[in-house]
Order: sequence, then C-alpha cells, then structure tokens
Amino acid sequence: MYIGLALLLVLLPGQCWGLSPDVFLRASAATGIPVELILAVSHVESGYQPSAINVAGRSFLPSSRNEAEWILKRSGDNVDIGLMQINWGHWGKKFGLSKSDLLDPWLNVLLGARILEHCVRVSGNWWKGVALYHSLNDARQREYVEKVRQSYRRVLIKMRKMN
Repeated sequence: MYIGLALLLVLLPGQCWGLSPDVFLRASAATGIPVELILAVSHVESGYQPSAINVAGRSFLPSSRNEAEWILKRSGDNVDIGLMQINWGHWGKKFGLSKSDLLDPWLNVLLGARILEHCVRVSGNWWKGVALYHSLNDARQREYVEKVRQSYRRVLIKMRKMN
C-alpha cells in the first residue's frame, strides 16, 4: 500500500489542487479495476488534471475551481469533466450529478472507475472495456487504446523501478 502511495506521488504532478493519491487507490479497491489502469486512463484523459474540461472538442485547463465552474456554467451538455473526463451529458445526468459535482476528484475517479468497470463487464475484456470507455467508433477506439496501453506501460515501468 505504501509503495502504491509513493508511486502515485511520483506520477501525479504537484499542481493538482492538493490531490491525494488515495483517490485512485480507493477507486481501484471499490471496483476491482487495477490502479495502474485507472492511472493510465486518467493520464490520457486529463494529464492528471482535476480541473480539465473539454467542451465539444475544445480543451481547457482552468487554474482554479472558480475558473472551472465559470467555464462549466457556459458549456452545454457535451462536456467532459475532471480527471477521468466524465461526459456530463451522458453520465452526469444519468446519475443526477451537477457539472460542478464532477470536479470533485474523489467522485470523478470513482465514477470513472465504475464506468470502466461497466465497460469491461459488458465487453468481457480489459482492453475492449477501455475502448468502450472512450467511444463507440472503431477508429477512435483503436487510437485511444494504444494511448492508454502506452501510459499503462509507463506506469508499470515506474512501479518496477520503485521496487
């Protein structure tokens, strides 16, 4: 457990609003999704930035929660939010969450891990689940899975170096 915490501290950038690595470990424990895979998805989705927002294909990295909420108030339904880039129009509404709710790192990573868990269960395969997490489009899935695989390998390499 302590090695995992140390790893997460190394992987996560320092400017993450005081983000605790526990966020990823708890989501992994709650869902059974390996923490390394959750980290890889978060890295690809947001670069580990809790404030990351994508509005209809346009990315924003607000420097504060206030700035993030200002952007969200002016966005439509097609907005991806936070560490796991949860699409509010699909998932946020489904779970009765506000856009601002999805800025909470604990909630965002747990919901992202739950969505990934669902995708893995539906597809019957880790990597097909990762593909479904991102898109239903085959070409977009292949590109995304390759990015997550690369990030996953980097996480594993960093873990091995720490042991």
